Formats: sequence, C-alpha cells, structure tokens
Amino acid sequence: MPSYQYVAIDSNGRSKKGFIDSESQTKAMTQLASKGLTPVSIAPVRDKGLKKLHHFSFSQFIPSPSLNISESFYYLGMLLQSGTPLSQSLDLLGRMSSGKSAKIWMDIRDNVESGLPFSQSMILHGRTFPAVYVGMVKVAESVGRLGPVLEQIARYEENRAEVSGKLLNAMVYPGVICVVGFGAVYFLLSQVLPKITKVFTNMQKDLPWNTKMLLSLGEFFSSLGLAGVLVPFLLLLGAIALYRRSPKVQEKVDRFMWRLPLTQKHLLARFSGLLGFQLEAGIPLVQAMDASAGAINSAYFRNIIQKARIEVAQGQPLDRVLAKLNIFPDLYIMTLATGQKAGQLGEFLLRLGKILEREVDNTVKRLVALAEPLLILVVGVMIAFIVLAIMGPIFSLSTLVK
Repeated sequence: MPSYQYVAIDSNGRSKKGFIDSESQTKAMTQLASKGLTPVSIAPVRDKGLKKLHHFSFSQFIPSPSLNISESFYYLGMLLQSGTPLSQSLDLLGRMSSGKSAKIWMDIRDNVESGLPFSQSMILHGRTFPAVYVGMVKVAESVGRLGPVLEQIARYEENRAEVSGKLLNAMVYPGVICVVGFGAVYFLLSQVLPKITKVFTNMQKDLPWNTKMLLSLGEFFSSLGLAGVLVPFLLLLGAIALYRRSPKVQEKVDRFMWRLPLTQKHLLARFSGLLGFQLEAGIPLVQAMDASAGAINSAYFRNIIQKARIEVAQGQPLDRVLAKLNIFPDLYIMTLATGQKAGQLGEFLLRLGKILEREVDNTVKRLVALAEPLLILVVGVMIAFIVLAIMGPIFSLSTLVK
C-alpha cells in the first residue's frame, strides 16, 4: 500500500507532519479528516533503497487547465466542515490551484464576497459545473449542509470517473489493434504494391484471381493517395457535426441506440445513479428528474424523462408513469415501485445504478476479451491474403526462370 507524507492543521490550529498509508491521495485525505486534521499538502513517498519524497503540492492535485471537480469539491467540503468560512476556503483553493482552475475559483470567491450565493456563482461557470451539481449545492445552501454535500458530490464524481476510466481502458487495446492493423494493410496496398505491379504486368502468364483483385485494390488506393485517409476522417467529422446540430437526426440515432441492451443499461445506470444521488441529498423528485435528464447524452431518453417529469409533477407515481411508456425493463419498474412503497426511492435507485454499472462493465469486458482475438485474426488473415497474392506469382515466375 502506498505511503504519503502529510502536513496538516489540527483543531487547535497547530501544524502537524507525519506519514500515512492509504490506497490513494483522496482516501488519505479522508483518513486525516476522520482524525480531526485538515490536510495542507500530501506527498507520495517512493521507496528507492531509502524513502525518497517526491514533492507534491495542491497545484498538482488539481490539474491545469481543466478543473477537477472531484478533488476540488472534496477539499472545499473538508475545509467547510472544519469550520473555515466559505470565502476563505475558496481563497485557499484558488491559491493552491493553478492556470484556469485558479482563475475560476478566484472569480467565484470574488462573487461570494460581493454577496452572491455559491450556487449562483457556479452558474456563471456553467461549462465547468454540471447543472446537477449546481442544483444540489443550491439545496445544500438552503439547509446549511454545504460541506457534507460537496463531499458527497466529490465521492460520486470519483466513482463515476473510475467506472468511465475502466470502460475507456478496456477499449484502448482493440482500438490500437484496429489502427495499427488496418494502417499496415493500407500502407501495403497504397505504397508497397504499386512498386511491384510492373513485375506482374510483364508476366506472360495469367495471374490468379486473388492477385488480380489485389492489384485492382492497390491501383484504387494508390490513386486516392492522402485522400484515402482524409476522406473517411472528414466523413466521420461530418456525421458527428450533423448529429450534434440536427435534433431530428439525434432523435433517430438515439432511438436506435436505446434498443441496444448495452446502451440501454448504460443510460439507465447513469440516470438512476444521478437521480438517486440527488434524492438522497434532499432534492425534490421533479427537480432531480429534470437535472438528471439534462446530464444524459441521449436526446431520445431526455425527451422521455422530461415528458414523464410533467406527469410526476401532476402527482402521478414515477413507476406508473414510466410503466405506461412500455420501453423500460419490467425489473426496473418493479424496483422503482418497491423503493417508493418503502419510502427509500433514492437508496433503491443508487443500488440499481451500481448493479447496472457492474453489468455494463462486465459485458464490455467480455466483448473486449472476445474482440481482441477476432481483430488479431482478421488483421492476420488480411495480411496473409496480401502476402500470398503477391508471393504466389513471384514463386511461379522464379520456377519458370529455372
């Protein structure tokens, strides 16, 4: 387990130094906070014969230029819970950050000192802070629980980033195989094959079908040149732009994607986690549904939840409203109904979100494990086909020469 050297301030304002063992820097900060200490800096200790300290400051803890919501909110929440005033906490956070992060926190500090609520100051930086979290901060301010809610948001954001990181990491290796494999095939067809085409055209013997097909492909890719790479890339960018700018296209594409079981589970996991998280923080159901729908990257699903939100605002139970749509799994509806009857809808949604996330994670891992050998096989077959199509007539020519 990694070791960290820390500098912290106790409840009496005295500075303390020491070492602590923890799985991560965030968890090390949690352990210090549980002991009544407010961490000022945490540095990982690296063992190289003797323990050598790798210097670390909070400016590294919040990467620049992008703002790390999880780590920033966690630190801010701990400062508030230790009794530090909000404006002073924001000032400390801004001074310990750098780049764009420091500018954002200093701007929020200035707004708070001028009398603007923290949540309203966050709205001024809407691209940085999701509407879901702004709503939670607004409710937390009204009930005097800003510190604990900020810590809750930090923990949720950290867990969400961990799940997203696992999915991205799982897709890296197949992506590398595709890029390298198909890039090698394109290079052989467009650069190598045209240079030996004259050898085949001067042969007095009929060429095999696979060699003829390969020569045709080589001529085609050679004539394309750089456009063979740029055109597919530009078409992809055009498709993405069309999807983003056309609501009708978004609706049709997202409706199709919803029918895929993996996509459906992913969207339900995201929505359930956000909705349950907000309900547990004390945000009303209708407001939580609106904020959760806005954080989902699916126009089709957003429209469904917004329509359902109107009926829920009129007094209809959430499970019955979603059941009438006939697009949600029966198990999902049953879980909502059970949670509502028990008066623990938020807790049930959080559990359901975690279950669905695990299912998505396990499914992606299985698909990736299956895709890796298949991709290697496909690329290998393509390269073998090219080699045989080229070398077969050459071997035949060398036999005739002998």
